Amino acid sequence: MMRRLSRVCACVLAAGGSRRMGECKLLMPFAGSTLLERALEAAAGCAAEGVVAVTGAYADEMAPVVRRMGAREVRNLSWARGQASSVRAAVLHAACEGFDAVMLMVADQPFVTRSHLDALLRGRDGERAWACLSAAGGRSGNPCLFDKRCFPALLELQGDEGARSLFRRHSGIPVRCVHFEDARLFEDVDTPEDLARLEGAVAHAR
Repeated sequence: MMRRLSRVCACVLAAGGSRRMGECKLLMPFAGSTLLERALEAAAGCAAEGVVAVTGAYADEMAPVVRRMGAREVRNLSWARGQASSVRAAVLHAACEGFDAVMLMVADQPFVTRSHLDALLRGRDGERAWACLSAAGGRSGNPCLFDKRCFPALLELQGDEGARSLFRRHSGIPVRCVHFEDARLFEDVDTPEDLARLEGAVAHAR
């Protein structure tokens, strides 16, 4: 097991309104737990020291789960303005708490595990890379890790811009992709059909 990396904060982004699901998808039963619990468990098990859940639309419902899982809660009161508001909330928390890097993960990707997160942490490569992205199947995306040198750029994001959008604005940022074999890493849950399909896939993968 990797030693704890005291200056890295793992932030689970869980503020969305689950519009296409019609109810809080992160708290619906999924493979014996919930998507929120799976994400927090993966974050808590990896080598990052701090674990934070950024909540929003369903903050009151999520708060007991976040506490029970031993994570800290950061409430994003501006969640309806888009994903960038949650990224900013996570980065501001990491900066205020003195972390040197933030690892961002979204809570609706059920194939993300502790081993994925630890591989991403190892990918910092002695902190030479300012950012590390997950890559599989010719794509890159979440989870991703950003050194504090990226914090000012991340705080510039607006609306539905995700963290990766900063590379379009700041093309000179040193970035490294950490490659994984299983492209299911990027599968996410948006609809009831997604929930049923991915729950079956997760059960079959055990």
